[in-house]
Amino acid sequence: MMKFEQINLATPLLQSLQEKGYNEMTPIQEKALPVLLKGVDILACAPTGTGKTAAFILPVLQNILQKESKKGIKALILTPTRELALQIGLETEKLARHTSIRHAVVIGGESMEEQLYLVDRGVDIIIGTPGRVHHLQDQKLIDFRNLDILVLDEADRMLDMGFIGTIRKIAFRLPRKKQSALFSATLQSDTRELAKEILRKPEFIDLATSLPDLSLISQSVYYVDKQNKFNLLKYLLEEKQIQTALIFVRTKFDAEKLAAELIKSGRDACALHGNKEQDERSLVFRNFVSGKTAILVATDIAARGIDIPNLEFVINFELPNEPESYLHRIGRTGRAGNSGHAISLCSNAELRFLKPIKKIAGNKKIVIIEQHPFSYAPRQKGEARQSAASIGKMKSR
Repeated sequence: MMKFEQINLATPLLQSLQEKGYNEMTPIQEKALPVLLKGVDILACAPTGTGKTAAFILPVLQNILQKESKKGIKALILTPTRELALQIGLETEKLARHTSIRHAVVIGGESMEEQLYLVDRGVDIIIGTPGRVHHLQDQKLIDFRNLDILVLDEADRMLDMGFIGTIRKIAFRLPRKKQSALFSATLQSDTRELAKEILRKPEFIDLATSLPDLSLISQSVYYVDKQNKFNLLKYLLEEKQIQTALIFVRTKFDAEKLAAELIKSGRDACALHGNKEQDERSLVFRNFVSGKTAILVATDIAARGIDIPNLEFVINFELPNEPESYLHRIGRTGRAGNSGHAISLCSNAELRFLKPIKKIAGNKKIVIIEQHPFSYAPRQKGEARQSAASIGKMKSR
């Protein structure tokens, strides 16, 4: 692995990296950092949880340090969700702690006046969601005339959420002479089209097929009738002595319903989804990360890109209808060299989602658990099968 000190980063950035315990680069950092530091556009496809944030934050900071005399906003980072924008802001703060570089996070659901106050005081970096950034830009409340770098993070998710038109409007008003970087977990046709519009002769970096995070994650599927899913969930929480878990469902209604059922059964749980106000969402997330809340029930959009240190268990109470979403979900565990466990509850109606999930997961087998109190175990060819007894208990750390 290449070390950060080998790429001639500014001393203040190396100092911050050392304090965070970052010595060697992850694969995406090793591929992207040298290219971005040269000022070349990139189109990067890599799984979640691989260090993408530092891969674009460090070149942004380096560029600003090299142009300290230049005034105004020099970098814009667009990301799909408020939670992810706040996380990128926190990472920026940590990496820039030994510099005078300032940033502002502009997102919906929070006071625009407070955000504008920070911007008007003078910042080098804007980190925001497309809707809020476009509104400020449209009202001429934010000035990007001196912009040098545009970063689109989690571009595929932004397009899934319907932001393609907004992103185009933002990009159209930015300076033509700038460096651009697009990061995405998947590369579908609309993502490629957007890349063609925004990037200039980009270098393509594709690490999505390597799926390094899956090597640390044990994956299992329990077949169960839909009406018995909650009973099976309670059984698994008890049997495997799971104290902390991130549980995924498909809709906001399901998140609230399942969290309420868990609380009624004596578990400490809370729901996270897009209908909650930003202050409440931030509080829910902080409580889960700090351990005040043991179980978080979340939708895909709400949990996109969130980083939860040392999370051991991810449970798919409902399988997603997109295999890429499955990879994103289970990628919340097995991070930073730690092992993790991904458990999925699959009803008969969800079997059609399981086949593409197994295909995209590559050579990593998904084990089917046949023997449990609520099993009906439909047979499918080519599945690795194992009894619950042979798995043994996976105790929480």
